[in-house]
Amino acid sequence: HHIPIRSRGGPSHQRHLRATDEAMAAPAILRPALREIGGWQRLHRFTAVSRYDTFRAAAAVLGRNQGTLEAQMRLLERELGGRLLIRAERGQPMMLTAFGAEVISAIGRAKP
Repeated sequence: HHIPIRSRGGPSHQRHLRATDEAMAAPAILRPALREIGGWQRLHRFTAVSRYDTFRAAAAVLGRNQGTLEAQMRLLERELGGRLLIRAERGQPMMLTAFGAEVISAIGRAKP
């Protein structure tokens, strides 16, 4: 019947069954994040957050909880293996790292 078999405890939803294939089609730098549920969402939120001086400003404009955005960015940094943002400090805005700029460029080259 050509029904894909999932590993024990793995996701059963069709979208999640295709996640590995979609990850392999993306630029290599993005693949670790795309193997996890919500990877594209975190990547797109990272792109949006990077446009603001602080997480507080990003959260206000995006209509999201600041703590949630910060947690998603920490998870994304762990998944991708590098620091994406230099957090804002008193008198200094949040800035992209060189790695963060590479990730944003790769997101722009990717399809979804």
